[in-house]
Amino acid sequence: MLSRVPTAYKNRVLSSVSASEIEGLQQHLSYVSLTAEQVLHEPNSRITDIYFVEEGVVSLTADTFDEGHVEVGLIGREGFVGSSVALNDKPISLHRAFVQVPGFACKMSSTALRSAMDQSATFRQSCLRSVEMLMLHTSQVAACNTRHPLPERLARWLLMVRERIDSDDVPMTQSFLSMMLGVRRPGVTVAAATLQAGGLIRQARGYITVADYDGLLAASCQCYRVIASNQRRILQGEVQDSVA
Repeated sequence: MLSRVPTAYKNRVLSSVSASEIEGLQQHLSYVSLTAEQVLHEPNSRITDIYFVEEGVVSLTADTFDEGHVEVGLIGREGFVGSSVALNDKPISLHRAFVQVPGFACKMSSTALRSAMDQSATFRQSCLRSVEMLMLHTSQVAACNTRHPLPERLARWLLMVRERIDSDDVPMTQSFLSMMLGVRRPGVTVAAATLQAGGLIRQARGYITVADYDGLLAASCQCYRVIASNQRRILQGEVQDSVA
């Protein structure tokens, strides 16, 4: 049972199902804290539990096998960590999943998730839409990291995290950012200084504050808009189905 039952779920997958279905799911859910840098899944390991993020942000990183890990995806309350469980009855994690911004999540075993998907078409469709959104995210981020200048990529990344935490204050250090963006720390320092000089962000110890949202949006590459607009399209399809 949940140790602290939410009055309303912030996670879009859980909030998409009916009250009666949530009652059935709650016996399989536990409410857990997500602490900074906590590893939820290691690459090439069996996924036994999944996490519906309620607050916070989880990063998915891939090993480059030369200079460490680079971020390939972000998961907030729009989805869940361990999405391959929805596609495979013996899921293996392809990436390291760790907590970038602390918060809370509803934890469920992979076995319970697959059983719930079999029992509820609404829940199954919502889980698959979450997988679709993550596929969109990872593919666009891969293209972005290959083609776009670092200041644009940094602006895009800050906007994506801001969207998921509903705050202009993004807890982040430059050393952490260098891993997330797959560049050396001096490159992040220059990119952040460029955005700060334009009055778009402010830097403090352990935080970056978005000072000018519209300006940061203009400074970002088109990838942020592509990801955001397609996520809205996917979610609107969910609403249309429920109305029909």
